[in-house]
Amino acid sequence: EEALKEGMLGLKGHRHLGGIRASIYNAVSQSDVEKLGEFMREFARKHS
Repeated sequence: EEALKEGMLGLKGHRHLGGIRASIYNAVSQSDVEKLGEFMREFARKHS
């Protein structure tokens, strides 16, 4: 839900193990990867 609010699609955790998987290919810009990293750091801070 939080990822969708930030415009990030397809980020889901494993239904049994949790975690997250992000497929990052050449077509993904450096700024988008940085945005994902910042989102993940903030998510971890909020939920730890």
